[in-house]
Amino acid sequence: MIKNILVVAGKDLSILLKDKTVLAIYFLMPLLFASLLGMAFGNTASGETKIEVATLAVNQDGGQYGQMVVDALKQATVLKISELADAAQADEQVADGKAAAAIVIPADFSTRIDAGEPAEIVAIQDPTQPEAAQIAAGITNQAMAEIGLVGELRYGIHAVLSEAPGWDQASPELQQAAEAQSLGVVWSQVQQMRQNPVIAVKSETVTGVEEEPWNPVTFYVPGFAVAFAFFLIAAMAASLLEEKEDGTFRRLLCSPIPHASIIGGKMLTYMVIVFLQVLVLFGVGYALFKMPLGRSPLALVLLTLALACCASALGMLLGAVSPTSKRAGTVGQILGFILMILGGTIFPLFRSEGLMGTLSRLTPNAWGIEGYMGLLGDNATLVQVAPNILILFGFAAVFFAIAVWRFKFE
Repeated sequence: MIKNILVVAGKDLSILLKDKTVLAIYFLMPLLFASLLGMAFGNTASGETKIEVATLAVNQDGGQYGQMVVDALKQATVLKISELADAAQADEQVADGKAAAAIVIPADFSTRIDAGEPAEIVAIQDPTQPEAAQIAAGITNQAMAEIGLVGELRYGIHAVLSEAPGWDQASPELQQAAEAQSLGVVWSQVQQMRQNPVIAVKSETVTGVEEEPWNPVTFYVPGFAVAFAFFLIAAMAASLLEEKEDGTFRRLLCSPIPHASIIGGKMLTYMVIVFLQVLVLFGVGYALFKMPLGRSPLALVLLTLALACCASALGMLLGAVSPTSKRAGTVGQILGFILMILGGTIFPLFRSEGLMGTLSRLTPNAWGIEGYMGLLGDNATLVQVAPNILILFGFAAVFFAIAVWRFKFE
């Protein structure tokens, strides 16, 4: 029986491998999505999202506060700061799209702060890059808030000391030294209060569990691998019905090959395709994005086997209940998109509470994605993902039983 299954699967695989369009859909599409993921998430070594906003800094102020703003902007790793001396040149570069924003510090910036007067910084933004420009403006506002606090403290100290007896008779050097010393003492107290606030919120993880940054690659690569596996159900169902419509399936029935071997061979064909898809996606994820592959290769293989069985059985079920190959292809594509969205490929709905979380758990996609996330992202063991593997095999058994019950060999 195994030999007959391999014969049928070999025949179907040889036909599929000759169709370049099918190969492009099955393998180039996963590669395309993997490449898009790499460009989207950038930092392939750590898996963290990393963005850099090109920003110009024009410091026309000769005082200390203007330089403080520039230094604060340079400390923001998300900003790629380039200093210019001319505001007009900065405006021109932003207009040409060479930078998302330009921060212009006016010449009287420090003077106005020392005098206790309102001080402004001009932010020139590129309207074609609104998100990046808002990031630069937001970081500048944070820097301004810090400097504004220093300016207010300095102005207040000056106002208090100027009321002291004999202050106006002191030399300018003595006045400056007294104000600087007072500012240093007050600012030290402010920093100490920040480090040791009266009310503090402390976040802790579960005891014994080390918190690690979320790696989007370990979610999206498995998510698309599962999604593409279930997109095959349309092709499998349509292929099965096309053979019946063309009459080639009847010739198979007349051969000495048992009916079960025919169905098993067709399922094996698409199980091999699913394995190859997962291999391609995970290979790209590992080679290009440094995606971890977990610590249990056996669990990874068994989970992929369960996923392949489940997708193939669902394709068989769709072929058993569809009247024509065209109907099977259309319904299969719609069902594939529904399973992709509801199963959690775009967003992990299976981790949500309420109705959407419950509906997501009713799809095999959710159990497959969750299993892969556990293996790749959390270094889960075979025992930990065993429920996901068993549930996928359970889905496959139910799909296969209904397909055999409804399938018409004649």
